[in-house]
Amino acid sequence: MKPDPLPKVFPGKPKIVLTDVDETLTWQGRLPEETFSALAKLQRAGIRVVPVTGASAGWCDCMIRTWPIDSIIGENGAFYIDRNSDGRLSYTYALEESVRASNWQRLQRLKEEVLEQFPLAYQTADQVFRVTDIAFDINQDQKVDRKDAFTIAQYCRDAGMIARVSSIHINVWCGDYNKASTANLWMTAQGFDSDEAIFSGDSPNDDSMFANFRLTVGVANILPFIEELDSPPMYITNQPGGYGFAELAAALLRE
Repeated sequence: MKPDPLPKVFPGKPKIVLTDVDETLTWQGRLPEETFSALAKLQRAGIRVVPVTGASAGWCDCMIRTWPIDSIIGENGAFYIDRNSDGRLSYTYALEESVRASNWQRLQRLKEEVLEQFPLAYQTADQVFRVTDIAFDINQDQKVDRKDAFTIAQYCRDAGMIARVSSIHINVWCGDYNKASTANLWMTAQGFDSDEAIFSGDSPNDDSMFANFRLTVGVANILPFIEELDSPPMYITNQPGGYGFAELAAALLRE
């Protein structure tokens, strides 16, 4: 089912905007000026923006230190980071340290298997900055057919892992968590209810978030993946990626 067009004035006044990053805040690998401005405007209006991303811990550290945000959920729900008023960061993980260490060893063995079994498998450039998952590049620096990407993802699932195919990566992890479960943990810790939040995303990797929240928006570049989603977004923007997010921000801020 195709989502409805994004209304000019968004219904209700969400206090939290949870959002994917790659090709939702960015577009073609870059963060548009319009997106950064939208983030700053939302922050000034008292609307908290929380990226919920498959990006590595290293990228998450960079984003929370340099963008107008105070929290971020990373590596597909493996952790969230909060920044306090003094600029200090605190990490909260979905799994205990001993469990993460054991899982990491299993993931490293699987990564080597995948790279050996699949000539078209490429680890992501940011793999060195990941602390809880492995990721394979399918549309960032490398181009891999989605059919082949799903084959690689299924191989990882058959090995007992969780694997999700996004618009640019295959993310693989071990543990009973995802973007939505950790978003719920963060909201509970902050004292927010899910009805106070909206989510925006761009790919099947965001399916758990689209299913978890009542108010959801897909940026325009999600359309090719709509059939892959169990829970498509409620609304869709006219513009792709970060330009679509800026469109959403304008609708949220418009009286």
